[in-house]
Amino acid sequence: MVHAVYLMPDHVHLAVSIPPSLSVADVVSRLKGSSSHLVNHAEPVSNQAFAWQPEYGAVSFGEKQLPDVVAYIENQLERHAARQLWARVERISDEL
Repeated sequence: MVHAVYLMPDHVHLAVSIPPSLSVADVVSRLKGSSSHLVNHAEPVSNQAFAWQPEYGAVSFGEKQLPDVVAYIENQLERHAARQLWARVERISDEL
């Protein structure tokens, strides 16, 4: 189940519940594959095919933290603009 999703220009944040019968790697593979297919078969915006980078990050959290995580994801634009990022869920470079 997808709880929240936010697309930044260079990355995506998702809060999802993954059933114990599936691995994180399998879910990410399916999400990346499906979205790549969708983007590459829509109206072209460039001559290049869309492709995800091979790596991803995953953080586990409990049900009690879900509202905070959803709020964090839904406010990505403001958080990035104010540089109020959670180091645990962001790849923070020296540029910030």
